Amino acid sequence: MRCWLLFVLLFLSFPVAGQSPDTSKEEKILPDSASATKGKQDYDPAAAFSAQPIHFTPPPLSLEPSPPRERKRVADRSFLLAALFQVGATIGDIESTQYGLSHGARELNPIYGSHPSRAKQYGITMPVTAAVLGLTYHLKRSAPHSRYWLIPPLVVGSMHGIAACHNLAVIKSQ
Repeated sequence: MRCWLLFVLLFLSFPVAGQSPDTSKEEKILPDSASATKGKQDYDPAAAFSAQPIHFTPPPLSLEPSPPRERKRVADRSFLLAALFQVGATIGDIESTQYGLSHGARELNPIYGSHPSRAKQYGITMPVTAAVLGLTYHLKRSAPHSRYWLIPPLVVGSMHGIAACHNLAVIKSQ
């Protein structure tokens, strides 16, 4: 109840607050420009408060081709070196595994089986390597300023390099 009463009182006080207490004084007229030559006799109060429609015309629509983007080469020297490292480490892992298999060792990866052929290892591993290189190419093309594209080939290449070193260490210990 108090809230409504306060609201009504506030609503009724707005028209009173806008009126000046002394309306008999001459109204002050603000000039519409900074020129001192205009006087009170040039001012038309009716024209000051008349509403004029705003004419809006939309800008003309024109379709223009965008300027050609300069694209930096994706397969540059750094990409080819990363790809060469990954593929070389993969081939080193496969060949060291085959060398170990020929010297009495066995494969521990369950995907290949205990005595996989060279064709089976290349047939499984190389498509995965190609997919990682495709991801690397996509990452480098989408964000050429970033170096995050180097992560997949370096991780996969390092894993295969470590596996190749492990294979050679196992063969030497036998």
